[in-house]
Amino acid sequence: MKLENKDKLTDADLEQVIGGDKDLADDSRYLNVLLRGREGQCGRYGSWRSNNHYGEVVRAWASVGVVLSVDDDDCLAYCIDGKEISRHEAWLHAEQVVGKHLKRADWDW
Repeated sequence: MKLENKDKLTDADLEQVIGGDKDLADDSRYLNVLLRGREGQCGRYGSWRSNNHYGEVVRAWASVGVVLSVDDDDCLAYCIDGKEISRHEAWLHAEQVVGKHLKRADWDW
């Protein structure tokens, strides 16, 4: 099967995809840099399989007002004030709270 350009997801589409292990690891790396020097800073993890790490990232998100949950299928949900938001919106909110904007190259190494 050959994919046409019209069949490919855009970057905006990809931001809406709810993921599991890789997204949690990316969240840990992103929040580690964004929250550097602030309470709530979590470690950086390249893979995901520890409940201790999960709790650490949940606390990091909570420090900027975002509730993170994961269901039985490893799907992530981000919420602010009881309203579910996209992962991209959660990242933008965190940047606004901290007062700093990160490019991917700033945190993904």
